[in-house]
Amino acid sequence: MKVPVLDGEVRVLRDAMGIPYIYADSFDDALRAQGFLIGQDRLLQMEVVRHLSQGRLAELIGSLGLKSDIRMRVVGVPRLGRAKAAALSDESRRWAEFYLEGLNTYIEDYGDEHQLGLRTLGVEPQPWTVEDLMIVNAFTNWSSTGNLEAELVAQAIADTGGPLLANEISMVTINPDEGEYHFPDPVRGIRGYRSQLNLDAWSELEAKAELGSNHWVMSPERSASGAPVLANNPHVDSRQLPGIWYPVGIVTPDLRVVGASAPGALGYAVARTEHITYGVTNSYGDAIDLYIETVDPANPDNYLEDGESIPFEVVEETLLVRNRKSGNFFANPLTIRYTKRGPVISDHGLAPDDSLVLSMRWSAPEAISNELALPQLMHAKNIAEAREAIAKVDAPYNYSVADTNGDIAHFTAGRVPKRVKGDGSRPLVVTDGKDSWDGMIPSAEMPHSINPQRGWVGNANHRTLPEDYPYAYSTYFAHSWRYERMQELLDNDTKLSAEDHWRYMQDVKNVMAEKVTPYMIRALVLHRDTGWIAGVLRQWDFNDDADQLAPLMFQAIYNRFAYRTFSDELGEELAQRMLLSQYYWQQRLLLLLAENENHWFDDRNTFAVETRDDLFYLAAKEALAELENRMGEKPGELTWGDLHTVTFSSPVVPGKAAARWIGGGTHPHDGSGETLNRGKFKFDKPYDSTFIDSMRFVADLGDPDKVMGVVSGGVSGRLFDEHLSDQMELLLSGEPAYWWFSDAAIEYNAKTELNLLPK
Repeated sequence: MKVPVLDGEVRVLRDAMGIPYIYADSFDDALRAQGFLIGQDRLLQMEVVRHLSQGRLAELIGSLGLKSDIRMRVVGVPRLGRAKAAALSDESRRWAEFYLEGLNTYIEDYGDEHQLGLRTLGVEPQPWTVEDLMIVNAFTNWSSTGNLEAELVAQAIADTGGPLLANEISMVTINPDEGEYHFPDPVRGIRGYRSQLNLDAWSELEAKAELGSNHWVMSPERSASGAPVLANNPHVDSRQLPGIWYPVGIVTPDLRVVGASAPGALGYAVARTEHITYGVTNSYGDAIDLYIETVDPANPDNYLEDGESIPFEVVEETLLVRNRKSGNFFANPLTIRYTKRGPVISDHGLAPDDSLVLSMRWSAPEAISNELALPQLMHAKNIAEAREAIAKVDAPYNYSVADTNGDIAHFTAGRVPKRVKGDGSRPLVVTDGKDSWDGMIPSAEMPHSINPQRGWVGNANHRTLPEDYPYAYSTYFAHSWRYERMQELLDNDTKLSAEDHWRYMQDVKNVMAEKVTPYMIRALVLHRDTGWIAGVLRQWDFNDDADQLAPLMFQAIYNRFAYRTFSDELGEELAQRMLLSQYYWQQRLLLLLAENENHWFDDRNTFAVETRDDLFYLAAKEALAELENRMGEKPGELTWGDLHTVTFSSPVVPGKAAARWIGGGTHPHDGSGETLNRGKFKFDKPYDSTFIDSMRFVADLGDPDKVMGVVSGGVSGRLFDEHLSDQMELLLSGEPAYWWFSDAAIEYNAKTELNLLPK
């Protein structure tokens, strides 16, 4: 194929799974080839991501995309991307331009082979700009923020029940390596905003791609090969084929790398090079604060700050919405107000009138890096150079890194403010003109660990802060269960192989269930109609296997138990919103369980005084009725996999029905939200897994030929292509697959060769 932008010929070898391995004489040409291949394999996905990030999704899919477009414009993703593009250093801009030269060559010169899905949507792809690429970068950053709904829920709970109640169920986090529970700043005052908060509207505004994950890295002393080993399984909603990850290898005279990148992103999220290997998880660093503003009663176009009346900045935007039947577009005007802190988000459905003005401040626009960090990370030769590159990453991520010197480390990226007011757990009321932030936490003082004595370091989105950490880094972290299971598997003297790490990523032991089940058994064994469930749970090994009954019984009962615990005090709507934010309540509820007669277990709507055991029994009866009504079978004849499933949908036609014919189908799924092999589902849509292992990756730096890797779909986004879903089957079965690293392994396993020729 002719690619005139190239300086020299590029060879692309593809293996049996269609994974491309790029051989180029320069890094410049390698980037051009990578952009070209992304166009060839994932152009539809690229176009959807471009429209989504720019707040132009309604131009593709009509009014269904309007709420998403409003969200992107209000929070400022396109604005941040444009600012990032303008700030790029010469070197970073050059890298972006090389990537786009290849992509745009494919778009402009090979229109006859563009994907069917583009024609189905009526899209004629246009060339990409550096701004387009940086807006995708900004969208990824925004998608990494995790605690906004938790902040709003915390405020709503305080306004509903008062300080005492709010403090009793505030979010609890723990660093299992330290052992102390951490609580947010206590609620001391109340302002009555509960009646004005529309949490469903906020959910629509705040909703985005969840980013979680597990990763760990093992020292040479603990590895069978005598070299460090990295394991990483990122958890995201990656059910739409071909998945979000694009496996690719690059070989130049100065670089050898294999790993996975995301369409529209330069560099690799997860990779192995000749010198280092690294993986990524979300650190849940709190990069966003909310503020309750006061409108000037004498001038509603202004807000008050320290007695001064300040005009809102007003920006008018226009969204285009496509009529899917006629193909015509209509305009949807959008007005965004700004304070000094940021956009007023309450104007967009969160509050029914202007009596509540809630603004949002995001650290990313205030601390824009002028570098593209991931291409620099690819070129790092040791963990020290990797740390320098990671410090330039804008988004709040954890990185596990190892190098061929035998060093291992955990580093944290992102722009997290140094808070001088509040801890970020709930909105701040603006009372004066003093800044609540004092710059950003220096990169050298971000959480990190280098060569720990125990021989491994890992993360499962949990709290990693030491007890004496001086900054209000975040009050929002994942529960401790996955990391506790990691500790059980890794805290010993066994020398582990790459295959051991691969097996551990598929582990489905539920540590939370191990802690909760004794309470459940105690309650259910006393009743004739639920005693049999106690017997099932007694025999359970706490593994969430798809072919077992016990995990189904546990999850069904515990979910109903949680709802019964909180709904009478909070009301149905607020209880549902809190329960949807699972990290908010899971660790707290475990603490409450220790006291059978805790008042939270008493149902205020009855004359009796219920205990924890009473509530478990009532929840079990309700769960049994729901399961029988839902499945039409006796619950005792069901298994976890009968209900706990994952659906891999078509890239063109969404939904389970279409997935059966042109997608990847619906499958029983092991694991749960609490296991290393993730199968998380939403509280209001139980059992349908949304948050899954989107990739599994194990790199043994002692293996010269390969890494172990699999993604949730495949390489190609083309409908009916054999590589649309061929790796999905491996992900479900747990079988290992290999991405090749050495020249000999790449050549031996090559099935096709493509030559990209310069003019």
